[in-house]
Amino acid sequence: MPQRRTRTTATATALALLALMGAGAAVADAKPARVKGDRIVDGSRQELKVRGVVWGDGRFAPAQPGQALPPISIAGAPRAFRQIQRIGGNVVRINVSSLANTPEHRRALQRLQRLARSRGLVLLLANNAVGEQDQTPWLKELASWFPRADNVWYLPEVDPDCGVHLTGVRCGDTESWIWSQQRHLRALRSAGVRTPVVLNLPDGSRSVSINWVRAIGDRNVVYGVHPPSEGRRRFDRAAGDRLTASLRDATARVPVIFDSVSRVQTVVDVRRWSSGSGVDRIERRVRTSRDTMRWSSGQLNWLIGWTILDGGDGAIVSGLGTDSRNSMSAGKRQLTGWGKVAASGYFAVGFRAAAGRDPGSGFPGGFEVGDRGPAVRALQQQLSRLGYLAPRFVNGQYGAMTWHAVNAFQGTLRRERDGTVGARTLARVMRAERPEARHPGAGPHLEVDLTNQVALLVNGRGRVERAIQVSTGSADNTPTGRFSVTRMERMSWSKPFKQWLPYAVYFHQGIAFHEYPDVPDYPASHGCVRLPFGDAPVVWEFATLGMPVIVYR
Repeated sequence: MPQRRTRTTATATALALLALMGAGAAVADAKPARVKGDRIVDGSRQELKVRGVVWGDGRFAPAQPGQALPPISIAGAPRAFRQIQRIGGNVVRINVSSLANTPEHRRALQRLQRLARSRGLVLLLANNAVGEQDQTPWLKELASWFPRADNVWYLPEVDPDCGVHLTGVRCGDTESWIWSQQRHLRALRSAGVRTPVVLNLPDGSRSVSINWVRAIGDRNVVYGVHPPSEGRRRFDRAAGDRLTASLRDATARVPVIFDSVSRVQTVVDVRRWSSGSGVDRIERRVRTSRDTMRWSSGQLNWLIGWTILDGGDGAIVSGLGTDSRNSMSAGKRQLTGWGKVAASGYFAVGFRAAAGRDPGSGFPGGFEVGDRGPAVRALQQQLSRLGYLAPRFVNGQYGAMTWHAVNAFQGTLRRERDGTVGARTLARVMRAERPEARHPGAGPHLEVDLTNQVALLVNGRGRVERAIQVSTGSADNTPTGRFSVTRMERMSWSKPFKQWLPYAVYFHQGIAFHEYPDVPDYPASHGCVRLPFGDAPVVWEFATLGMPVIVYR
């Protein structure tokens, strides 16, 4: 394992809210952000990945149909905006509605815009329609409040044609959605808006097509998707693959963000009845909320890979300043369970991604030996779930065993092994599945992959229980083939090399698995299979006399 290097930049805890370190996810530029092809670029022409947080639910738009707005209060905004900045956020989404068309609400929103600008944040004003009236006059009025504000973006409809307050409106088809969005865009542009406009897709984004891009015509547009869980409680690899495939064409041509990811999914059941003429009509909408933490946390992990590896442009997460299970903050220095998942997962890696490039580990937030904090613990938990790290080493400190686990993970992916976690490695960790055995039908056995320097502990069902970094013969003298465990010695004495070999598991003459103080990320032994000190006892306890050992390239 390499020696720890001294660094002056803050690392793993930079984006965990608990650390409250001023990393400064700034978007502060004199020029506005804009869309360039399939990317969002800031005023410095650097790619901008959206790391947004919903704030202030119920202040400018009613939380439930028919509710009046409460007396305006934004006293908690300075602290909340500071927290958003410190977890690596760069966009604050605030839901607004025409009910906020009062002088008091205008002054409050203008104060929030100035506060966001001082923190280097973009203010995304997301319109909630509270009736079936035309929204373009209200959008023009809203835009007139910020005539020269380069840090204000607009989202004309949070739920196009399927709004929670539009009880009598059927979810619209693509044509009606294009027509309504074109009107909204014309209204905003005629009011002088030059910043990006976010258009959310209709019908829960169940189908994503590139056709609407040509029809819209405005090039300074970001498209928002929000596929529902459809009642499923776990976001698995299959769900991620389907979602990646559905978004692939769009992300190759236009910027696409997730708006928004929440812990509690709202399911709307549409009940219909037939009139005397036989025409289907909507009778009512039944809204139910389901706590789908496993779905949402899995989706956040998928978003890491989608944003860094697959061309996605970011996401907005619920939320600060709410009194529900969607709240990320439980106090000034505390996170809720949902907040910890978001801060140590998507926001952390989003900040590390640095505009989607992979700068290695030497950039602010990169993982390497010596780092510590909640974000390191999140990394370790995922490595442990995948079988690369023993649970007892999940401690929030990037030490020797985490370094070995990362090397093993990189080896199974057949990528360059360096034991450090850059943006791409972290994205792959968060979206990975447990490695697969080369010989799943061989019963309980040990496998050694000489090419990638990884040992696999495979149980009787063919499932890999552990994947461990190893170091084999430097002179290409670790034999390949099928062997079996011939003897096991808790402390074995090597006569040729005159040294003790702890946890020795012999499988071919004098060749054995054994613990060794130096297990580098390349072949370095005299032929044996070196094991890290924390993993050698695991191999010893797993092995039995006569157990097959398969060594291959």
